[in-house]
Amino acid sequence: MNSLKATCAGAALLGMILGSATAAAQQQQQRQLPSERSQTQECRDINWNEDMRRNHAALMDACKEVVTEGDRTWARFDARFVRVERDGQVVFSVRDQRDRSVEEVRLTPKANQVAYINDRPTPFRQLRSSDSLSLYVPEGAYGFATEPGGELATVTRGDESTASRGDEPTAESTADRQDRDGSRQTVAQRGQLPSELPRTAGPLPWFALGGLLSLLGGLGLTLRRKI
Repeated sequence: MNSLKATCAGAALLGMILGSATAAAQQQQQRQLPSERSQTQECRDINWNEDMRRNHAALMDACKEVVTEGDRTWARFDARFVRVERDGQVVFSVRDQRDRSVEEVRLTPKANQVAYINDRPTPFRQLRSSDSLSLYVPEGAYGFATEPGGELATVTRGDESTASRGDEPTAESTADRQDRDGSRQTVAQRGQLPSELPRTAGPLPWFALGGLLSLLGGLGLTLRRKI
């Protein structure tokens, strides 16, 4: 009876030892296979948005690093503030690995969007040309944010902004167009020949011709009398 109890106790102890070893092995295996989001990602692994790749192809190589905020991946760029336009657009110069300007991007920020200088929120109109900051592009999306997880500012390319302003002509362009149209009208008028000459001479030439004929008639009569 005692030997049976000892055998059962030994079997139970052996089962506990084997179970602990299996659990430890499974836990070690899980640590060796991290989840996809916790794996380190590089700039070359970013799945860029097609519009981003097409309109800003030069920026792909200027990506500094990849950061993760929540469940989204962001590419970080170094940028330098250039100016704020009258219409509120903010111009940044994106820098490459050697701190050379790669491209100037025009952003129309949201109403509550600010820049971050050394983690300090700063309104765009308070920035100086020497201020450097980070811009973030979310993977698979088109737009720039001033912080990972922040709102995306609207990107405006140079030719698009020109096209949008072209719908509303300025005073200078209107004057140029009027001068151009006036010149064309003058050239067209010069090229058209009038159907009849303008009547600007008046009756004086007819009086002169009548006087001449009278003079010749009188001279003829005088010569006839002498003959």
